[in-house]
Amino acid sequence: MRSVKFSIIKGIRAVKYSEWINRKFPGIKHKDLWRPNRNAFAKAGFVGAFCAFIPVPLQMPLAAIIAYFAKANIPFSVALAWITNPVTMWPIWTFGYLVGAWILGMPTLRNIEVTEGLGVWGWLIEVFPQIWLPLWFGNIFMGLLVGSILYLVIRFIPIPHFNRDDNSKLQAPKQADSSK
Repeated sequence: MRSVKFSIIKGIRAVKYSEWINRKFPGIKHKDLWRPNRNAFAKAGFVGAFCAFIPVPLQMPLAAIIAYFAKANIPFSVALAWITNPVTMWPIWTFGYLVGAWILGMPTLRNIEVTEGLGVWGWLIEVFPQIWLPLWFGNIFMGLLVGSILYLVIRFIPIPHFNRDDNSKLQAPKQADSSK
């Protein structure tokens, strides 16, 4: 377990201190982008969940770039982008497609007829033009919904680790009594 933790820290440091990345993104070393605090984690929850639902490849770099500009915690947003991994992406995107088709009132795949056959060419010509709009709309809608819920949960539900940090900032530092 210790070697896994060390390799994760080593990877974060490699990204954080990369010369090319520091030229392109000058604020990459800002502490809120890498350390846990309630506000940065809440933003990262929204960004990571939103990026997880978007049906595109390379969701992790997209989540990192959006987190940088939103001043959200980068490691948490990138980790949340893995909600849709190679095992879970098809059920999640299919559900998003069904939600989009339902909201837009469009036919689902069961109601689409293919005359060119079920090959790749027939699918691209006849099926994809009919499903791309509900696929994108439904998944963006679900990403906004899940991201907003996650933002509100992280931001307003009491979490002991964050409450400890908030209480220590509010309490005045105790001074030693020199009269004894």
